[in-house]
Amino acid sequence: MKDFVGISPVVGSLGNQKGSAAYTFMGLAIIAVVIIVAIFFFPWGQVLKDKQNEDLIAANEAMAKNQWDKALTFFDKSIKSNPKDPVAYIGRSRAYLNLGNLQKAMEDAGKAVEKKADSAQAYGQRGIVLKVMKKNDESLKDFSQAIKLDPAYSWAFAQRADIYSRLQDQEKALQDATRALQSKPNFVEAYRLRAWILSRMGKCREASEDFKKIETLKPNDASFLQDKAWFLLTCPDESLQDSNKAMELAKKAMELTEGKDGIVQETLAEAYFRQGDAQKAVEHQRKAIELGSKNCPDGSCVKEMQDRLQKYEMATRQEVRNAYEILPMDSNY
Repeated sequence: MKDFVGISPVVGSLGNQKGSAAYTFMGLAIIAVVIIVAIFFFPWGQVLKDKQNEDLIAANEAMAKNQWDKALTFFDKSIKSNPKDPVAYIGRSRAYLNLGNLQKAMEDAGKAVEKKADSAQAYGQRGIVLKVMKKNDESLKDFSQAIKLDPAYSWAFAQRADIYSRLQDQEKALQDATRALQSKPNFVEAYRLRAWILSRMGKCREASEDFKKIETLKPNDASFLQDKAWFLLTCPDESLQDSNKAMELAKKAMELTEGKDGIVQETLAEAYFRQGDAQKAVEHQRKAIELGSKNCPDGSCVKEMQDRLQKYEMATRQEVRNAYEILPMDSNY
């Protein structure tokens, strides 16, 4: 969680290959639409608490089960019965976003802002659509407006932190991630984000403390396990690297995801590579690319995964000299 994310990522360079690898990984977690929305779960309880009706309740239940098309049906009914209600527009925008229909997601988010210009959630929803569309400047403005309307809006702080990090402004990213946690102390995804921001800044020991906090909150979460594994493999502070522990965590994440998560596959590939098994690394990296390609048929979100595959494949290649000159070059010999 690219490009958590994104988290992908999921998303910078610390001036060395290992820092770049960690940055690439997070970027991939964030690029995928579903991963981005999942890492920073939308605050539906806050949105719906004052506007409950049967259609919205049914739509919310469908969203919780990832039944996006079913949710659309109920949001449509709610909007038809009350066209001025911004809540259903926000919900329908999120459903469209998960279905990959960015144009309709943007239209509904815009309508939500029009219906209620003082709604932090409306600006937040439009901000996340713009973020997925990679319109970072516009997205920053909407998240900033959402925060202005609701200074305790932890989700908006986390989203803005992620954009700042992508734009290489790690100091601002760190400030916003910390403010997100001040508003919501057990916001696991914000801890994950801050850990990666700290890692990109070279502050690996501080990042390690955030990973420890996540472990107390979600010890058996596959996303956290693969995050920690990648950190142990790529942290710029080599004294904190631990390929054996990383392998253990990556394998556990594989079990929990039943091998269906491309980011987990890639983490395991890197673990095998660091332990000298390039052939296994190639095997898992190819699976990672296959799974990642489903999120972007044009291949844009797996390009750097393919670059890493080439690194693994080069390590498995047997070197052969087919034209090595062994005879004397002097014709008078």
